[in-house]
Amino acid sequence: MAPVRPVPQDDDFVDALRRARSTIDLLAQLRIAPTPSRFTLVFLHQCGEMADLSKAVNRLLGHDKLTAVALDELYDEFFGRFLEETELRTASQRIGRTMADVSDCLDEASDTAERYGSVLADFSGSADQLADVIDPSNLRVVAELSEAIGTVLSETRKMAEINDLLEERLQLSAREIELLREHLDLLEREAGLDALTGIANRKSFDIMLRETIAMASREEQPVALLMIDIDHFKVFNDTHGHQLGDNVLKLVARYMKECIKGRDTVARYGGEEFAVILPHTGLDAAVQAANLVRRHVSMKRVVNRRTGASLGQITLSIGVAEYRPGEPASELVHRADEALYFAKSTGRDKVAGENEIQA
Repeated sequence: MAPVRPVPQDDDFVDALRRARSTIDLLAQLRIAPTPSRFTLVFLHQCGEMADLSKAVNRLLGHDKLTAVALDELYDEFFGRFLEETELRTASQRIGRTMADVSDCLDEASDTAERYGSVLADFSGSADQLADVIDPSNLRVVAELSEAIGTVLSETRKMAEINDLLEERLQLSAREIELLREHLDLLEREAGLDALTGIANRKSFDIMLRETIAMASREEQPVALLMIDIDHFKVFNDTHGHQLGDNVLKLVARYMKECIKGRDTVARYGGEEFAVILPHTGLDAAVQAANLVRRHVSMKRVVNRRTGASLGQITLSIGVAEYRPGEPASELVHRADEALYFAKSTGRDKVAGENEIQA
């Protein structure tokens, strides 16, 4: 039996295969199930062709936060817009088909009206001619007049039927367009909300932060940012499971909304990390607001509703930074993030302002 000869492999194939194996190895090391979306995300990170994606993945890896949930959120952040575009494209196509139906219906009604008008004109001309020579005893004239009247009546009935059909089709189209409008409104609302907690998602946070900074720059007002992390959340997840972990995320989001009012924005930044945008707020006032949130949440206890057992206290570490005129939004996030990790590294369950790091 002749020996099996290896199939020649080009460099691109070998390189892709190496990255695919590296992707599987990393997911296995992190004990994350390699779903298609997670594999795609980590594979693209390994390729290094999406700098923002790799930066986000490396940040999570550096803080031991690259979890299944974090990968799913990153996938939504970087590729969710394509899914939204598909939904919007489908809705747009449905609107196009509905409008085409309406256009066809109107064309048909226009043709019918034109034909009806022509019949009426012919009848009017014939009636004028017959009026000059009409003689009740002239059967031919009476027959022609009767035929003309019959034609008008027939076309009138057709016109009425077409109008009824047009009204019905227009009503159906109007209902379809209204449903599509409601669907598009819902898509727009859902696109800005985090599916689990119901608060603003990362995309909404990015947009709102840019808009708040732009407004503050015009009005020469301060803006502060809180970056918030649930302490020991990974341990809680590993101990009690992801379902209870999700419940904790929802509870924290709800408790924060109870403290944050008015123009302030509460958002889920990613994983167990949240953010709060505070317009018209300086650093000192923001630190006070952060402590209010921290104390409010720390007063709560997590309870397993199925067993009634207490699962302990929720504590938060919070970093606070104030916007510096002229800097990009990403730099404000970076400084608040640095303050957050200073709070975590110096004991947790505490608030740290950016000035504490500089001191």
